[in-house]
Amino acid sequence: MQYSPLTPLDGRVAVITGGARGIGFAIAKRMLASGAAVLLWDADAAALDKAAAALKSAGRVHTARVDVTDDAVIARANATFRVVPKQA
Repeated sequence: MQYSPLTPLDGRVAVITGGARGIGFAIAKRMLASGAAVLLWDADAAALDKAAAALKSAGRVHTARVDVTDDAVIARANATFRVVPKQA
């Protein structure tokens, strides 16, 4: 499947590292606009809270404080997030 800037992402989930600000935050906005749910991973809990508040009206936003240099933390973050398919 080829993706274009207008490809709908309904039913998909984007995990975005560094998602609380900057490029990660901009990517989250774009993913939400395309219909995806987003899981923002960032080491800064306060920034995550602020990002989630700013994005919540755009779609499904989940956050996790994750240090991407720690494999155990990544495994726990993956285990705690379960996508529930949207009902038609």
